Amino acid sequence: MANLGKKFSCFQCAAKFYDFGKPEALCPKCGANQKAAPAKPKAVKKEKTVHVIEDDFTPEPEAENLEETFQESGVAIERGGRGEGFDPGDLRMDDYDE
Repeated sequence: MANLGKKFSCFQCAAKFYDFGKPEALCPKCGANQKAAPAKPKAVKKEKTVHVIEDDFTPEPEAENLEETFQESGVAIERGGRGEGFDPGDLRMDDYDE
């Protein structure tokens, strides 16, 4: 590809053009010299802020004896035996084939 020079975008009319290596980059549409372009405004940096998170977590007091707590509330505790939905965990692969 031929050397077309540096690519410009005119600051006045927004036309895109190459300077063909000439010392002055003049826009072919409006004739504006690109070296006379105003400086681009720099973005204003935002001030960093710190967000403080208030910790309002309070752990629940541990029940000293859970059996007493359940008995007071009237919930029955089942012990022993396999209830519905219990996974024994001792099944082997052969047990599933039958």
